[in-house]
Amino acid sequence: MMNIVHGPVRRGVLYVKSKLTERQFLLVACVIVGATASLAAVTLKLLVFRLEELFFTHAAPGNVMWYQVLLPIVGIGVSSLLIVKVFKEFKKGNDKIVYAIAKNGANLPSSQIYSHIVTSSITVGLGGSAGLESPMVATGAAIGSNFGRLYFLPYKERTVLLACGIASGIASAFSAPVAGVLFALEVLMIDITITTFIPLIISAATGALLARMILGDEILLSFRNLHPFNYSNTLFYVCIGILGGFCALYYARMYTWIEHKFEHLRTATHRWIWGSLLLAVLIFFLPPLFGEGYQTIRMLADNNSISNSTGFLLHNFGTTWGLLLFLVAVILMKVFATAFTVQGGGNGGSFAPALFIGGVLGFVIGKCFILLGYEDVPVANFVVAGMASMLSGVFFAPLTAIFLSAEITGGYSLIIPLMLVAAISFFVVKSFEPLSMEMKKLSHTSRLNPSDKDKFLLSRLELTHMVGTDYLRFNTKTTLPEIARLISHDLNDVYAVTSEGNKLEGVIYLNDIKSLMLDYLDKNQYTTATDVMIKQRFLTVNDDVETALYTFEQQNVSTLAVVTETGAWAGFITKAAILDRYRQEILQLSYN
Repeated sequence: MMNIVHGPVRRGVLYVKSKLTERQFLLVACVIVGATASLAAVTLKLLVFRLEELFFTHAAPGNVMWYQVLLPIVGIGVSSLLIVKVFKEFKKGNDKIVYAIAKNGANLPSSQIYSHIVTSSITVGLGGSAGLESPMVATGAAIGSNFGRLYFLPYKERTVLLACGIASGIASAFSAPVAGVLFALEVLMIDITITTFIPLIISAATGALLARMILGDEILLSFRNLHPFNYSNTLFYVCIGILGGFCALYYARMYTWIEHKFEHLRTATHRWIWGSLLLAVLIFFLPPLFGEGYQTIRMLADNNSISNSTGFLLHNFGTTWGLLLFLVAVILMKVFATAFTVQGGGNGGSFAPALFIGGVLGFVIGKCFILLGYEDVPVANFVVAGMASMLSGVFFAPLTAIFLSAEITGGYSLIIPLMLVAAISFFVVKSFEPLSMEMKKLSHTSRLNPSDKDKFLLSRLELTHMVGTDYLRFNTKTTLPEIARLISHDLNDVYAVTSEGNKLEGVIYLNDIKSLMLDYLDKNQYTTATDVMIKQRFLTVNDDVETALYTFEQQNVSTLAVVTETGAWAGFITKAAILDRYRQEILQLSYN
């Protein structure tokens, strides 16, 4: 099969490429990537659906509760084993995609095309409390990246195709092409110009259409029991936006805290044991935490009831208030269930958990207002609004939240309240956290900050690629007459002074020794490089460009020495070289 893909098919695509302009081939490529990413997303959805059907419908015993408690342990364990033993290049999280765009030329490993499908289907299909959207995004990104690399496309086009795969994945999951495009732009902060916006739209539309043709409405999330917007409910939506913002902040901080705790566990086995067992306990006491949770959201919105496809019915706690308190516990514990699933070794994301929490939150708020005497409150509308508020706050993606919620409701009748809750939630979280959960992690681990476009562009530049080695180097004992002789035919104005093992001891600037060179025969014939060199702060090969520019300003120089991790001289870097490379990056990004 791989020979077919890399043989006749590849030759055929290359032939088509040779007959088209770059722009035309990019449009063809976005259709191919969009369709492929859509098929991958559909495959993932169907795998999960069939696994759930196999284990929790046909093969389940009379009391399915123990299956729900125990099978997630198996799913997380198998996924963890595959990640550790088989998929050695496996990376989780949207932050890894942003890092690849910034630091790895938008190149992703080819194994990521199928590894996320396999591991996430097992994790979620057997009841792991995580979402499939992040694996879909990773798969779509890998498809676009590897297509671009396979057909020799430059960085710019490769990045566009990576974004096309992402947009198609999200569009396929929810039949929401606009949300797919916005997700690629907002969440992953991919800097796309107007002229490259069309391929994203085409790819997302292709993915949504293909998914609709295959899946219909059987698996995709959709709502039918909604009411038109009534301006008299505006204050209720404001309340949802505020509470949704604080819930999103709680989710982000608790997830990060749990992630840090699991980092202290030494082995994958320890993480699996702790994560899966804690998840099993949570599911036993709070059954709605089982799986993605979309079934629960649909039933809350359509029937105002809480049950799931396995026949599990939440007990009536005597009063509606008791049931609402139970749902509040579900809201608070969902982040623990998701973190235990992912950190325990399973594969999944926070997209579905955010929608789940938001949907349950909207339901709880709506029921509370009904109990307080507001009988005409549209609970189903509040479920959708709650989803938008959580998605906006967790991912810092208000536009994605607005249009995803609008598209899955089948129209734009709720666009005003959706805009309201998404904006309020985003403002609440932004007041406490400058970056989203995943971008904050990226900023801490690699010092990348996608929200600052200038710094993000600088962070893409590799310091080692701009280091010049065509400079004279003197031993510490080299005399000034010898230095004068050697530099008489050299065009540079800075020189390295090294000791044994090429260890950098200092630098010599031509301007500093000109006056000494004029009368060295009389007074300075015994002066050595050590006597005339200066010691200044050096850069290391591991420093980033932002650090280099800061050091240039602090030292008030235009050239700095660069050393290796062991202190050996590696060369010099100039401010002009950095600025020239920065200009080239801007030109490359604005190409076409």
